[in-house]
Amino acid sequence: MTPRFLACSVLGAWLAGAFPAGAGDAADRHQAWQGCLHRSFTVQAALTSRTLAADAALRACKDAEAAYLSALGTSPLLDGDDVARVRPALLLRARGWLLRRNGPRTL
Repeated sequence: MTPRFLACSVLGAWLAGAFPAGAGDAADRHQAWQGCLHRSFTVQAALTSRTLAADAALRACKDAEAAYLSALGTSPLLDGDDVARVRPALLLRARGWLLRRNGPRTL
């Protein structure tokens, strides 16, 4: 098992919610980041396209993202290099989550 595979597997488990909600600082920071993304997306989507709103939400929540990634980097299973390698996939997943979760409004 390669370190990259392990890092992706562990990060994927966090994102999938396989770890209990009270699993510590990383879980709390992940929840805070998702909340920031959701709030920012909601505001931006009222003003512009959904795609641009998702991109704007990711930019607006950089501090919350950094706090989450920092907390992940302190895990005994991951280090900072592992987190840096999977960050692009994490951002794509978050963008997809925003676009799916906040689906088109139906009247």
